[in-house]
Amino acid sequence: MITVADAVAAPELGLRVVSGHDRLDVPITSAHVSELVTPHEWLRGGELLMTVGLLLEMDEPSCIAYLENCQAGGVAAVALGLGAQLPYQDCPPPLRSAADLVGVPLLEVPGNVPFIAVTKWVFATMAEQERRDLEAAMSANRRLTQVATASTPLAALLDVWADISEADCVVTDGVGRVLARTPGTSEEVTREATDILHTAIEKSSGSLTGWSLHGRFEIHTVGDHVPLAYVILGAQLNPVARHSSTVLVSLLALEVERRHVATQPERQRRASVFGQLMRSAIKPAHAQQLAESVGWKSTFVQVAVIKPDPANTDALVYRLRTSLSPGLVRVHGGMVEIAHPESDQLIGTISALAPGLAVGVGTAVRVDALAVSATQARSLVLVSEQVGRVVSAAEGDTVQLLLGLAAPRVLRGFADSVLAPLDQLDGHERIDLLRTLEEWLRVNGAWDPAAARLSLHRNTVRNRIARISTLTGRHMDNGDDRMELWLALKARAAAPRG
Repeated sequence: MITVADAVAAPELGLRVVSGHDRLDVPITSAHVSELVTPHEWLRGGELLMTVGLLLEMDEPSCIAYLENCQAGGVAAVALGLGAQLPYQDCPPPLRSAADLVGVPLLEVPGNVPFIAVTKWVFATMAEQERRDLEAAMSANRRLTQVATASTPLAALLDVWADISEADCVVTDGVGRVLARTPGTSEEVTREATDILHTAIEKSSGSLTGWSLHGRFEIHTVGDHVPLAYVILGAQLNPVARHSSTVLVSLLALEVERRHVATQPERQRRASVFGQLMRSAIKPAHAQQLAESVGWKSTFVQVAVIKPDPANTDALVYRLRTSLSPGLVRVHGGMVEIAHPESDQLIGTISALAPGLAVGVGTAVRVDALAVSATQARSLVLVSEQVGRVVSAAEGDTVQLLLGLAAPRVLRGFADSVLAPLDQLDGHERIDLLRTLEEWLRVNGAWDPAAARLSLHRNTVRNRIARISTLTGRHMDNGDDRMELWLALKARAAAPRG
């Protein structure tokens, strides 16, 4: 990059600053000659615009309008050519005053320097700088390539990058956990970079691919179909760093891919262990040996089953394996199955990694009974689809879960049909009988516990239950009738009338 200050400092040009001494750090992208008084449509920004002022009215309003037009076109500076055969031998005061007011750097080009000399200097200097930048980038690329085979390639590559560029670089795994970062990258910057990454992944529904710019960071995804890692790079790169950044990202990607390939045999072994543990007739001693071979120290394990989006199954499996490292993951029968030591965090982790997907979770069992937990989990996937959340066999309130599968109007209709004889009573008696029925059923028809809960004499409870039996036509010594009354009470609680 060359600036207006560089052009002023070139002795062969002899440029003199008339106005804007404090604004000479503006980059120059090209040199251009124009006598138009409204040149902005012909500009692209960053030009050193040269003119002899042939068509410019030398009064302050005209000069202000001209420089504002130049400023709108993004000029780096305006250079007025002087000479005995030209309109002006000195800079006219109206143009100088306008430059001070508008804030555009104004230069003078001496009469012995043709505009073509300025143009040639600008482009020759830019070409020389590009050559130097390219040589520096090639040297940097050689350094990066040389350390790519070091014992710790990620750290070695990032060390070299820190010498090449001031731009921060953070490398994460496929779920956004930091693997490495450049020396000097603070915890605060690392946290900002990973927060931006997680936001980008969430917005892309987990399918962030290729290269993308997010604020002051650019994110490079490693992996074609499954994101194995992310390289988060500061976007403010000088030309040398920009040339070398592609080499850095490529070498980091090669190292990540190499690690992934190196762990393939272990992933296959763990999948085989999963299959063996799922045998229903496996002996406890053999199951324990298999569990220990994959690092399980917990006495109890459980299975979760996810119905995946077929297009993103591989990516989901990778995220699960990475985040649930003690667990075993496999794709079986179109479902993703996870066997994991019993953990309070298991359901939360799966919910975060598989949002919106149907998930069933079996109860915690001993390792030799893993097939039982798997059967439960598979059975609950359909239920999870209906209720729209993760469903676990350990939830306890199975009745409430089943009631959740029906529409509210269906539940209310069922409850009203069973409890209609009681609903016809006056308010006080209806409330007393319904409350007595609920408490009596809650303690499984035990008279004394029900009486204690209701603060009544047991005979009062007996009399009320007998009246309910008469009114509803249900026999209280019949399990089906009692269950029907219990479900009706639960259905009314689950879907009350508005």
